[in-house]
Amino acid sequence: MTAPLLSVIIPSWNRANWVCDAIDSALRQGPDGSIEVIVIDDASSDDTRTLLLQRYARPIKAGTLVYRRLRQRKGSGYARNQGVALASGTFLAFLDSDDLWLEGKFKAELDIFARFPQTQVVISDSLSFAEGEANKQSRFEFNGLQASCNKRECWLKECDWLWTNCENSVATCSITLRRDLLPDLGLPLFADDLISCEDWELELKLYQFCRVRVTPALFAHVRSFDDASRVERAAASKTRSLKQTLSLLQNRRTVMERTRLLPELPQYLHKEFNRMRKLTEQQLAQLLSSDNQLPSIDN
Repeated sequence: MTAPLLSVIIPSWNRANWVCDAIDSALRQGPDGSIEVIVIDDASSDDTRTLLLQRYARPIKAGTLVYRRLRQRKGSGYARNQGVALASGTFLAFLDSDDLWLEGKFKAELDIFARFPQTQVVISDSLSFAEGEANKQSRFEFNGLQASCNKRECWLKECDWLWTNCENSVATCSITLRRDLLPDLGLPLFADDLISCEDWELELKLYQFCRVRVTPALFAHVRSFDDASRVERAAASKTRSLKQTLSLLQNRRTVMERTRLLPELPQYLHKEFNRMRKLTEQQLAQLLSSDNQLPSIDN
């Protein structure tokens, strides 16, 4: 069997209602055999296993869909790492089980990799939805990357974008990288000791050490639903609880404590990183000193 061009890792926990949409949007990205979808079921207690084995019996038999169920819930970072270990594609991408890719995403990325062979990572824009209602801004509009790249395809190093601010991250489903980067990035690819910010920690590695091509094209819908599957994070349109906010800030601090920015990076990136570090410490101190007040987590 010929190796696929793209391996798509989908971690899922109790998302039987949505995961098929994600799988179908991934499989539509190329002709049969060019896309490998790997679903890591993080010990779901719903009917995910039965549904997938029935609905995707043919692609599972053909090897274009790989399904693995973990015996114990480990979190999305661990689940993604299990998928990475199984991947065989030239390129690697990640898609959460409630998100969708739009038609033509991988075709456009392949074109970029072909036109600029030195490209190691491609990032693109996305639009978020809460309970089916779209945000007013796309991710690139919100985080400043749309303005920084002047709404045109370019190299990341040409963008004055504050990616050292954790609020300016891109959607994980908007990142596609060459699988041969893995030895240089180090394994496990995602931190499995965090329940949030593990995606930002990966971004900090990619943007420092890889040749990243930015396209302002919008190729993903990042969806969230109040379906009880976001225990550690706020559900769609819901305010974070004190416990969720504490967890987020602690994970954010952990990422910044173990990240060492390259000294040759522009000083404005170092300055923003240090500002975020101090702000996070202040927010944590404020939260821990108050029994019932939720601190602001704005920039």
